[in-house]
Amino acid sequence: MSMLAAMVEQRAPHMLEGVRPDEVSTEPYAHYSRQNAVPADVYRQLEAEFPTLEAILNGRAEPGSNVAVRLTVKQVLGDKRISPLWREFFEYHTSGDYWRNVTRLFGDHLRSEFPGLEAKIGRRFEDWRVMPRGFAGEADLRLDCQFVMNTPVRQVTSVKTPHVDLCDKIFSALFYFRDPRDNVSGGDFDIYRWRREPRFIKHRSMDRDVELVKTLKYAANSYACFVNSAKAIHGVSPRGITDIPRRYINFIAELPFKAFEPKQLNKLQQIWYAKDVSAAVQDEKY
Repeated sequence: MSMLAAMVEQRAPHMLEGVRPDEVSTEPYAHYSRQNAVPADVYRQLEAEFPTLEAILNGRAEPGSNVAVRLTVKQVLGDKRISPLWREFFEYHTSGDYWRNVTRLFGDHLRSEFPGLEAKIGRRFEDWRVMPRGFAGEADLRLDCQFVMNTPVRQVTSVKTPHVDLCDKIFSALFYFRDPRDNVSGGDFDIYRWRREPRFIKHRSMDRDVELVKTLKYAANSYACFVNSAKAIHGVSPRGITDIPRRYINFIAELPFKAFEPKQLNKLQQIWYAKDVSAAVQDEKY
């Protein structure tokens, strides 16, 4: 047991604990989702101790409407203003124990998607050395856990249109903390399927190339995770005007190199689809 775990009365939840491999969906790509992801009493405590927007900004000016702002594991573990329960949660979800739970459920899906990756590293996924992102030390994989808020919305927009996460990331997850006062529409997690062979503008797709197949509601105490690859097109539905931030935890598994290379539109296609390209190109930080 870690020192942080010993400090807290309530045990921090382990998000994939108890999930069976046969609960992982394979279409249109490997993913898992769950409502009421953790016990209600644990969720209530985590929600009560979720940092405010002001704490996450930490003196910075708000960057604009419907923009993602975050605190990373490196910031959280070193900040005594964050509750012990949350710091224990972050510590576990950037640990080898957490990664072994990921590979218990998604190891075969990772092998199918990235057949040469274990040979390149020289170890099975289950045996990879992991470290929290931002900390020194040798590692095959860096894990991050982040407090994230999408800032208040002044104009109906999507914080993230259809895209894949950056190509050094092979596994991602979200844990939603919707404010009970939040009654606007949108902010849902949308899963897409390619209509054709993948083609990208950076990490974005054009709407004409994909179709929506599944929506996971932005709901309190809901969780979703997936293997990130060129197949894993996902986005966030447009969110209505509101003063209430969209709150969630972001989980990242990052390699020191690219796991895949998104095939880009060629120059002629970019000219032909200029309007679509302009609509698709926005923020590329994820």
